[in-house]
Formats: sequence, C-alpha cells, structure tokens
Amino acid sequence: MRTPYWIAACVLLAACAAVPPEERALESRAGADAARVIGNMLRHEGPPPPSPPLVRELLERPFAAMDAASIFERVVPRALLALAEPAPDVPAVEIREVLEPYLAGLAEAQRVLRAARRGAPLDAGALLRELETTLPSPARQREALHNHDAAQVEQATAMFLEANARLARALRGAGDRVRFPETAHRFQSVVGTVAIGTRGNDSHAADAAVIVDPGGDDTYERAPALAGAVSVIIDLGGDDRYRGSDVAIHGLAAILDLAGDDVYASNGPGWGAAFAGASILVDYSGNDVYASGLFGQGAAAAGLGALIDLSGDDGYHVRAAGQGLGLAGGLGLLWDRAGDDRYGAGGLRDAYDRGGGLSFAQGAAVGVRSSLGGGIGILRDDAGTDDYAAEMFAQGIGYYYGLGLLWDRGGADRYQAVRYAQGNGVHEAIGVLRDEAGNDLYELTVGVGQGMGLDLAVGILADLAGDDRYGAPTLAQGSATANGAGVLVDLGGANQWRLDHPEGWGRAEWSRGLPSLGLLLFDPARASFQRKGAAVAAPHAAPAISHEAERAGRCPAAVEIPAASGLTLEQALRALGPALVSGNLDGAVYRFSLERLRDGVERALAELPEDDFDLAWSLASVLRCALEGADAATAERMWNGFERMLAAKRATPFAGPMAGALRARPAPAAQMQRMLGLLSSHPLCSVRVAALSLGRSVPAAQAALRSSCWRLQSRALRLLHELGVAPENLDAVPEFLRQAFQASGKRSE
Repeated sequence: MRTPYWIAACVLLAACAAVPPEERALESRAGADAARVIGNMLRHEGPPPPSPPLVRELLERPFAAMDAASIFERVVPRALLALAEPAPDVPAVEIREVLEPYLAGLAEAQRVLRAARRGAPLDAGALLRELETTLPSPARQREALHNHDAAQVEQATAMFLEANARLARALRGAGDRVRFPETAHRFQSVVGTVAIGTRGNDSHAADAAVIVDPGGDDTYERAPALAGAVSVIIDLGGDDRYRGSDVAIHGLAAILDLAGDDVYASNGPGWGAAFAGASILVDYSGNDVYASGLFGQGAAAAGLGALIDLSGDDGYHVRAAGQGLGLAGGLGLLWDRAGDDRYGAGGLRDAYDRGGGLSFAQGAAVGVRSSLGGGIGILRDDAGTDDYAAEMFAQGIGYYYGLGLLWDRGGADRYQAVRYAQGNGVHEAIGVLRDEAGNDLYELTVGVGQGMGLDLAVGILADLAGDDRYGAPTLAQGSATANGAGVLVDLGGANQWRLDHPEGWGRAEWSRGLPSLGLLLFDPARASFQRKGAAVAAPHAAPAISHEAERAGRCPAAVEIPAASGLTLEQALRALGPALVSGNLDGAVYRFSLERLRDGVERALAELPEDDFDLAWSLASVLRCALEGADAATAERMWNGFERMLAAKRATPFAGPMAGALRARPAPAAQMQRMLGLLSSHPLCSVRVAALSLGRSVPAAQAALRSSCWRLQSRALRLLHELGVAPENLDAVPEFLRQAFQASGKRSE
C-alpha cells in the first residue's frame, strides 16, 4: 500500500518517482497541506463506516483519483477481465466435453457461496418488492453485509468468473466447430437441470440451472437466482431476446451471448445485478439493446454485478440505479468496448425537489449516511461517439464513502444531466469523470458538478483532448464547498466554458475554519469564457480567500394547533427533514417533535438510532428550537437531561446537537462549565470545536494549537485573535493556516 499522502517537496527521489505525474502536478498547484484537509478532518471524526479501502485512501490523496486506469486495475477482478480477452483457435469439441469441467467448477463456486451465509437468509421477496419502487433499504443492505462472509462471497465470485472465462475461451476458440446433439435434450447435473437447445428458434423457460443454445433467434425467460442457486445461459449465435429479471440474490447468474443483435428487456432488476452474490452478462458482438427497471446493467450490493459488451452500437436504458452502480459492499461495472452507444437513466422522485429525479447511474456509488459506506461503481466506454443522459447523482458520482467513475476513452461524446453529476463527490466520497479524446459536450441544467467536491468529498473531471464545451448554471467547473476538493483539468483543445453564476471556475470558499479546494486548469491561449451569454475574461488562477456564510439558525414561528398523534419521534423527524429545507413544515408534526423533546429529552433521544444522519440533521434543528423556545422550568429540565447524558456517555453521538442547542440558549454558568468540560473531552473534534467556541477559554485555545486536528487549531487561532491574545506556539499549525490568519486575522467557524 502506498503512503496515504505526499508532501510537496520530496526528499527521497525514489519516493517522488512513485507519485504519478498528474497527481504531483496537481498537488504542486494546490499545495500539499491543502490537499490533506479532507483526510485530516475525517481522521478526527471517528472511525469510517464499512467502505472500500481504496475510497479511504483516495480521500487522503485526492489527486490520485485522476488515475482511472489504476482504479480500474485495482478493483476489477482479473478473472472478469479474462472474459473479454481474445480466444485462440482450438480444435473441434463436443459440447458435453466442455460442459463437464464447467459444471464441476460451478458446483464448487456454489458450495463456497452457500457456506458464506452467517445468519438468517435474505428475505428475497421483501428485497424484490423494494426494488419495484426504490433502492434497497439500509436495513436490507446491512443484512446482506452482516449475514454473509465477504471473503467467501469474493472467493465464490472468483471461482464462478474463472469457470465462465474458461468455458467462453473454449467455445469462442472452437467457433462453429462446437458439436451439438441433433435434437434438444435435458439432463441433471451437480448444479441442477442442464438444457441443450437447437440451431433453430427456441424458447427457453426459466426452469434450468444451465442453458446452452448453439444458434437461432431464441427467446429466454429469466428469473432471479436465489438462495445459492446457479442460473446460466450460454448462447452461441442468433438475434435473441431475453425477458424477465435475472438479479442474483445470494446466487450466481451469468449470460454469455457470443453473437447476434440481441434485446435484453426487463421491467425489474437484472442484466448484471447482484445482491450478496454475483451476476455477469457478457455480449461479444452485435448491436444490442438493454432495458432495465431499478437496479441493473452492472449494479451490486455486497457482491459483483457486471455487464460487458465487446462490440456494436448499443443502447442502454435503466429506470434508475444502474449502469455501473456500487451500493454498500458492491462493485458494479458496465464496460462497453466499442461502438457508438447511448446511455439513458431516469430517476426516482426526489423528496427535496432539487430539479430532477435520483438516477444513481453511469458510474455511481452510494452509501447510507452515516452507517454504511458506498461501494464502487464504474462505467467504462473504450471507443465510439457516445451519448450519456441522466438526471441527478450520475456520470461519475460518489456519495458517502463511495467511489463512482465514468471513464470514456475515445469519441466525440455528449454528457447531459441535471445536478450532482459529471465528476462530483458528495459527503466524504469520490466522483470522477475522465474523457480521453474527442470534441465533447458537458451540460448541467441546475449545476453542482463538472469537477465539484461537496462536503469533504472529491470531484474530478479530466478531459485530455479535443475542442470541448462546458455549460452549467452554478457550482461547477472546478469548484468546492464545505472543505471538498473539486478539480476540472482540460489543457488540450480550444475549449468553451459557460457558467451563469460566480460559484465555480476554481472558486472554493473556506468552511469550518479550513479551506475548500477548487482547481480549473485550462490553456489560456485557446479557452473562451461566457457568463449568461456574454464573453468574460478568463478567471484568475488563484481566487482570493473567502468564507462560506454561516447558515442562520432561525426557528419556525410557533403554531397554535394540536400536535400530531400516532407518531414516534423518529417518524416525525424523518418527515421534517425535507420540510426544514423547503420551509413547508407540517405544523402539527413540528409541534409534536418540540413537545416530545421538552417533555423528557433523555427518554426521547434514547428512542432514536445513533447512526442515521438524516435523523441527526433534523434533530439538531428541532432540539435547538425546543430549548430556545422553552419556558424557564422546561429549559432547566432539558439542561439537566443534557448533563446527565453527557456524564453517562461522554462519546454520545447526540453531543453535537446538544452543543448547538446550548449555543442558542446557554445553561447557567456553573452548569455550563461542567457540560463544557464533558464536551471538551468528546472523541469527535467537531464537538471539541463547539466546546471551545462556547467556553472561549484562552488556556484551552492555547492548548488546542498543539492538537493534530486542524479544525480545532483554526478555531483556537480565531478565538485568540478575537480576545487580543498572541498564540504561544505555532509549531504544529500547518503553513496555510498561519498564512491565512496573518492575512485576514480571523476565520469563520
């Protein structure tokens, strides 16, 4: 494993040589310490959730995410790559001769997969019902991860891939010299029924574990592979039609189609979709059409889902959630090797009404904030003039400890999306779009993307050649917020850049006392810039330091209506989340939440899960307002409850919301000092920062300068400046913080 990060001036030449040139150049441009802000902040906010090690590595080394080839090589199994390799000519062969070792390999993979189960079997029916309307629930994803041994699932997957690669190599090498029986027949094997088709136009039901068909325009009905089952189709030729849903739910599924213009049509999940298992679809030639409902075309959770198409002008459409999607513990891959292709993804309804639907597609990885990291999702297209269309969360998008990559290696391509797309990382994640050739078009209708990092996340768009056009309203083209890193690199070609509002073009405001990082690298001799249709000067290479405005903590006006009934506090807070953003509060639900917290804050908080970000976000707002608007006796009861909870569990995850409430309405001095002492020893740096802000203690601020947490150092410097006290020791403070404070004298926290 390589060193997590590199300083700008390497002392050892050998160590410097290990850093790829692209990464070294970007780090030199941005500054080594600034590139380490994300890693420093995350290391001081507790252990990361279950997530791919590569994601955590890239959050420490953001610019290493430019290297799409390295990412692909590190995460895609070698046995899967073998399925796409050329096959040498081999002598004529009887189909039963190659099937016998193949079936034995399948049986061994099946045995290992079944042994991987550690708890109750997955409720496949419930999962399939969820996939009719939405992504798999957090509970279902946890069940898949916790009830299956990941190493054994990986081993079974490798064995399954190797068996299929050997069979594909033999059949492709023999070509039309594979000898089949004259008539269709069936026989029993170690993995179940094997059906052999004819060279005519056959119809195959979903009642055999393995189907082998020599040719003809065939029709296949597919069904999910469940509970350790094997479901395989090998078709050697013809224009075929595949229908149904072949998602693998703790199963092993494969389609190997060697020739023909084929149609894969499903209203449900499938075509390389897996949950706690493996599913692959490899189509070797032809102009093919793929259509899926939710969760398809290279999508996986706790397993592997892959679709590989080696040639032809192909069309892909998924309702949502696919075309290279990795959920928790999953690797989803869509790899198209050649042809002029069309990729389309619809979207699920967005409760926050941000301008489009939730696509989760085209190189996307999505986690469950804040308990499960995402997986890895890759869409790779090697050649051709391609068209990519999606809504939100698409085209190289990572969300919460996920890694999403869209890698296009050639052709004049068109990328269209709404928001959170085209190289966008959101909340501690990595999102990359890399296009290596062609005159390309990038369009966002709302914004937030095109090399944009949002909240401790990395977003990169790298276009290596061609005369390209970029258009977005705002927060795009090398921008970042909330300590993210956003990079757009396009140094080749005569490029046009359009951005309607100032938030972009390398602009990244400081947040939480530390920098965000925005880089837009272009050829000034050939680039042109427009804002709202009018030509403007090229943006300055190093924008002046500015700071994100603190959101005002305003409480909604009191409502004189009865509180809602029949709810739990958890249900009420979930309902309030989108409403707190839009301002369209349900007054009865809001009043219910306030009353529950005021009636007994300890009992109320004990009912809530401790690892759900959406709840924690709503709680922080409602708890603050509950305390701020309480009468004197109720406020005293809430303060006492806070103190008891902090004393009983100093690492309580509710410490942050409590600190926010105390900021709005501090407790009496003596009690406040006791609580500040407890908050100051909390393991999360963000809570200690809040305690320092509330206490305003000079000794505490001087001590904080010796901390390894840069956010705490920044807050201490600001506090000392406000109090007119000189820092005693700056040895542990990074250079960029020293320079910034010398220049501005203060920081916004």
